[in-house]
Amino acid sequence: MRISLLLLVVVATCAACGSKTKETLYEEGVKQMQSNPSAAVVYLKNALEKDANFFEARFQLGKAYAALGKAEQAEKEFNKVLTQNPSRDEVVLELARLASATGKGERAAELSLQYLSRHPGSPEGLEVAGEAHAAGKKYQEALSFLTRALKEDPGRASARLALATVQLAMGRRDQAGQELNQLLAADPRNLKALYMLGSLELAAGNRDRAAATYQRIITLDQKQVAARFRQGGIWLEQGEAGKAEAAADGLIKDFPTRGDGYLLKGMVGYYRKNYTDAIAQLQQSNKLGPTLEAYRFLGLSYYSKGELETALSQFRVILDRVPDSRRARLMTAQILLMQKRTDDAVAELKKVLATNDADATAHNLLGSAYVLQGEFDEGMRELDRATRLDPKQVSAYLRKGALYFSKGKEAQGESELLSAVKASPDALTGRLLLASHYRRLGKSDKAASLLKAGLTGGKGDAPLYNALAALQLSAGKKDQAVASLEAAKKADPLLAASYQLLAGYYASLADYQKAIAELTLLQSRVPGNLQALLGLASLNAVAGRDADTLAWYQKATATGKIEAYLALAAYQQMKAPQKALATLDEAIKREPRAAAPLEAKGRLLLAQGEPQKALRVFEELSALDEERGAFLMVAAYLAMKQKGKAVEQAKGYIARHPDSARGYLLLAKVYQGTGDTASALAQASRAVQIDPASVQARILQGELQRARRDYPAALASFQGALKVQPDSVPARFALASLLEESGKKREAAQKYRAIVELNPSYAPALNNLAYLSADGYGSKEQALRYAIDAYRLEPGNPVVTDTVGYALYRNGRSQDAVKVLERAAALLPKDPTVRYHLGLAYHQAGDRARSQKALQDSLSLGEYPDSTAARTLLAQLKR
Repeated sequence: MRISLLLLVVVATCAACGSKTKETLYEEGVKQMQSNPSAAVVYLKNALEKDANFFEARFQLGKAYAALGKAEQAEKEFNKVLTQNPSRDEVVLELARLASATGKGERAAELSLQYLSRHPGSPEGLEVAGEAHAAGKKYQEALSFLTRALKEDPGRASARLALATVQLAMGRRDQAGQELNQLLAADPRNLKALYMLGSLELAAGNRDRAAATYQRIITLDQKQVAARFRQGGIWLEQGEAGKAEAAADGLIKDFPTRGDGYLLKGMVGYYRKNYTDAIAQLQQSNKLGPTLEAYRFLGLSYYSKGELETALSQFRVILDRVPDSRRARLMTAQILLMQKRTDDAVAELKKVLATNDADATAHNLLGSAYVLQGEFDEGMRELDRATRLDPKQVSAYLRKGALYFSKGKEAQGESELLSAVKASPDALTGRLLLASHYRRLGKSDKAASLLKAGLTGGKGDAPLYNALAALQLSAGKKDQAVASLEAAKKADPLLAASYQLLAGYYASLADYQKAIAELTLLQSRVPGNLQALLGLASLNAVAGRDADTLAWYQKATATGKIEAYLALAAYQQMKAPQKALATLDEAIKREPRAAAPLEAKGRLLLAQGEPQKALRVFEELSALDEERGAFLMVAAYLAMKQKGKAVEQAKGYIARHPDSARGYLLLAKVYQGTGDTASALAQASRAVQIDPASVQARILQGELQRARRDYPAALASFQGALKVQPDSVPARFALASLLEESGKKREAAQKYRAIVELNPSYAPALNNLAYLSADGYGSKEQALRYAIDAYRLEPGNPVVTDTVGYALYRNGRSQDAVKVLERAAALLPKDPTVRYHLGLAYHQAGDRARSQKALQDSLSLGEYPDSTAARTLLAQLKR
């Protein structure tokens, strides 16, 4: 409104513009530049109407547009000035600033270096070059240019401010604070520096210092709305609601057409639990100027009033605009849980954990979601992870119990949980957690008694029956387990976990008909359940029913969930890669900011021998996830045999992130991909030196040592990774794989089993455990169960397909095994082990001729671990 009034004044004034000279209009425009760039535009355009070649006016017009954020118009005017007068180098500098402001770091750097080539040592040019390199995230180069700018002109405040900004971007808060304090010592009235210092203090948790900094700003200029608002927010957080409300009233009085005061007043209402008043103030704030903070407090206020759907819509607004907002996504998940929409809640929480797997709150909520679904083991794992990350994340009794357990004080932990169960017999989570503890200790009878004691004859019995079934299955009491699962279904017909557990049990017996019947029943009662749909697709695929498999995958995609598209594409890529690409394109169109479909598409293009197309996809991925994109771009360059480009990509990452181990890991991957293991190991070791806490660096170091058959060194590296992060699934898997390769298969199987207990969705461990179980390091039924679970997660992986076939063979399901292994052999035509497995299946099915042919084919492909066994069976068949 204020700007509109100013424009009306300008329009009225410019009614007489025709009588003024171009010089007078130019002077008026320049005078208005700082206070009202919109008015400056009007004056300068009038000056240019009198003389289109008045390039000074055009130059200032470009600056006015830039000040208004109209980058396209500004660039157009600056380029016209250069056309009129190519020697105006300051225009090049303005174009560089404009490119930096719009995120075009490379273009900005190019222009700034062009200016410096003509004006070496120019403090302004060096500053702009620093800002340009910072925009391109080349922070080390940015520091260099900005330091040189300050050396040339120590009093250059804007360069010091830019230097502090770069230090902050690199995570160097102390250095950033030092630069700001030095700047403010020379220029105490520098508002930008004061605002940045206030933000730094808040981030460090120094609220009093932050409030004092904002007070300095207010003392300098009472019209600084942002400082007054932030100071009020700090008072509110410190429990001084009265002072915060006074600040809000002051803002409303002084700035009635802005939303800041109403937002602060709404926040006060929320903290005082006066939600109706809070909602009214927040709505008024959004009416004057919508902000994400107002939507957040609106969502919280509606949530507190119990208006869940309205609250959900507020958080959805935030996520539409800022998909990475952790707080909004966690609140969305919390509301979905309260609405019993557990599948949707789980999907939201997995998005949070994809960004930060150490988010204790997300693990806590995910654990609660799994418990509600009746997925006892997964729920307990997530709750346990939450308590290890942050014991404050769960209720008091769980926290105390988990804390005792984490310190090895089993008796005290058990006592806390037992007390909690006695104090609140209906508390499901505490009872399940204590039962899980008994089960881990091998006290199955105590666990079963505790679970049975919690049965009330109501709907809440279903999770207890499911937990009881898990105990009975582990004890080999199969009939009792089935009866418990049927009781769980009867107690709560809509609890998906009961059907899924029963289907898994039947699948382990290779009784696909019953397994499919269970999931079909679940799908009829809970339409759109993604796990049921994907399970039905997997079971039909294993049974060789391609039409039914495709139909179930397509029904899964009708849910609109990205996981369904990924699963369908994985299945299609075996027989119809072009259809798989189309499916992934549809997923990308549905969720343009989702990284998984882009990665899958690029990998599929690589597998099809189209690395150039894959590279373009990985470049798109890099905009969403720089690190993942960089690693995959290197893979594409190596596929194109462009080692130089791959090295350049890795070194560029190192230059942008000099303090990170990731760039050196990337360079190690380049050398690993070209067979230069020694150079790769040197870079991986460098990564470990730079960041000793990097699990990824230690794992790669171990893998490279393993490739050189230096098993003791590899073992030390993997163990070192586990010391850094004991729950690291990749580190545990690397150690288990090393044990398996070293011939310690029983120990390896135990390690794989522990991984599956920690993360039942880790397909590599499921696959390897299935294979070892099929070879006698577990039961044959478990082998099939693990193999089908792995297949459900990775239907396009031919190695997993082979494991499923081998597990079927071990379970005596020869006809099914033949169908699956024929598919695996077609996908892996040069793998002798797959041919050997196919030969075994043919032999079991009574097809001597085909068995003999498959065994001969396997031996013709070279030596492999089962060569001796293959020769023995072949000789037997020939006799």
